[in-house]
Amino acid sequence: MFNLALRSVLVLGILFGLLFAVLTAVLFYVGAPVWLALVFAVGFMGLQYLISPWIIQWIYKINWQPPDNVDKGIASLIRQVCHDRGLSEPRFGVIEDGNPNAFTFGHYPGDARIVITRGILDLCDENERRAVVAHELGHIVHWDFVVMTVAATIPLVLYYVYRFGLYSGRGRSRGKGGGAVALVAIGAFVAYIISQYIVLFLSRVREYYADQYSATITRNPNSLATALVKIAYGLARAPKEEQDKESGRRRPVAAAAGGAKMLGIFDPGFGASMALAAAGGYSATTASYDQQTTVNAMRWDLFNPWALICEISSSHPLPAKRLKALGRLAERMGQRPAYDLSDEQPESYWDEFFVDVLVNYLPLWGLLGGIAAAVALGAAGQIVAAVGCALLGLGVGLLARTLFAYPKREFPDSRVAELVGQVKVSKIRCVPATLHGKVIGRGIPGLYWSEDLVLQDDSGFMVMDYRQPLGILQVLFGLFRAQSFVGQQVTATGWYRRFPRPYLELWQVNLPDGTTHTCHNWAVTFYGSLLLSMIGLLVTLGGLIVAA
Repeated sequence: MFNLALRSVLVLGILFGLLFAVLTAVLFYVGAPVWLALVFAVGFMGLQYLISPWIIQWIYKINWQPPDNVDKGIASLIRQVCHDRGLSEPRFGVIEDGNPNAFTFGHYPGDARIVITRGILDLCDENERRAVVAHELGHIVHWDFVVMTVAATIPLVLYYVYRFGLYSGRGRSRGKGGGAVALVAIGAFVAYIISQYIVLFLSRVREYYADQYSATITRNPNSLATALVKIAYGLARAPKEEQDKESGRRRPVAAAAGGAKMLGIFDPGFGASMALAAAGGYSATTASYDQQTTVNAMRWDLFNPWALICEISSSHPLPAKRLKALGRLAERMGQRPAYDLSDEQPESYWDEFFVDVLVNYLPLWGLLGGIAAAVALGAAGQIVAAVGCALLGLGVGLLARTLFAYPKREFPDSRVAELVGQVKVSKIRCVPATLHGKVIGRGIPGLYWSEDLVLQDDSGFMVMDYRQPLGILQVLFGLFRAQSFVGQQVTATGWYRRFPRPYLELWQVNLPDGTTHTCHNWAVTFYGSLLLSMIGLLVTLGGLIVAA
């Protein structure tokens, strides 16, 4: 608790420091009524804080009931924690939704509410359910929803200062102080961007401490670890329909708590990432995971530098890092971790990372190189030749990136469990592969226009990314063709990537009736960049000839 409080104070201090630094600059250089932006932003957040619990209750169909009616173990845990902490027992509710998730909201600990979905009750055993609720109780004990509301106010205030500074700067642009106002506005915008990432960092820290609180209260870190894996699997594998108990009819499943991204026990995107990775070790028969396969699948989160890029933009830590932290807690309690995630990195992956970054921005480097070449050739004064050089550089950059991102046309047979253990993959670096399995549903459960599909083989399941040059083609496929693939045994050929979710970018899908569906994205990108390079070369040569 002391460390959590200290870190929270430090982070909030940095946020308020950024805010007041910008406001001070505004007062000195603008002379405008900044209080207007400040009062409006704070008032807006205050209003949101006051009405958000009612909004959440309005959005989600929550069945409020005594926890004893749901789970005796959960009820006993809540009574124990509230008695020890001197808190009022939170209101408890269940959302009848197969997507497993849990979240907490309210104005302050005495007004808190804990909500879990039916998926939690169905997927998790008694100890795991207690661990999940203990995690949510940790958020209440730590005043997390209050702290995060205060922290989220800072970026909003900075944004209004930025907008207000631009407005004030336009009015002074022809007079004295216009330049200073513009600088202040730019500074506010930079501080706004920085503060957003600091808020996300604070959210991730508090998730770690809620996990720690759960482990401490239940004396069983492994229960939360196994629960997180099951929840992640359920988020990705959630059924697209459920049966209405009253009418008996099937109805679409809404992703419960998906909108409450920062409130939920999991970032749904990261949950899907870990599920689709760890699913290589999942057995539907025993509803359990092979530990080693799951650990291998999480190595990407732990060792690939691209995982850090994904994490800094999320309100939740990477799943593998949470399991690793819970494993350390288990060892301190004299227990064997449920998932033994080693600290030893087999090799460095930073060289591949820097190559990936370089390749990813090759079109930009090519464009800048083309402009530099135009200047070197003395073609800067000739518009035609200069444009040709820029097009040639852009085209060559696109062509080189395409050749890197879509390597050799050989796609060896593979299995899901083999692919998810690959660490040297990203959205630009891939592994060509062919998978054989059954299409079990859409990439986004319940979204009827989702063009992506999920393939399951004997070792796990993976999203197949259906990508076409024009977005409208993807939408049309999702609306009118994708559902016909569900339930069929297929052979899928493409490029395996991960960022952070593992997926197979499709080239071809072969159906049992012999028909083949092809994605033309790579071909259009390749030939388009080749054509652009040729046009750029011809325009450059033509411009230089005319200039001569």
